[in-house]
Amino acid sequence: MAARVYELSFKGAASDTLATAFEDCDVTRARGVTIVRSTVPDQAALHGLIARISALGLELLDLHAVTDPDGAGASAPAPDRKG
Repeated sequence: MAARVYELSFKGAASDTLATAFEDCDVTRARGVTIVRSTVPDQAALHGLIARISALGLELLDLHAVTDPDGAGASAPAPDRKG
């Protein structure tokens, strides 16, 4: 698997302390949802990121690839992130 960029969102706006658990990622907080964006080199790393969210007791809401393996652009439309 070539490196891909993924966005994972979980319920709740992460505190600054919680956001440090994802210091290797870009973290965005908006409207009660935290979005973690990261370049993931392989499936094992993706599963590790999911496991990190689960280990912290967070509710995963969405996971999607932002870029195709060749970096050509969005592979799927972004989910509606209302309220």
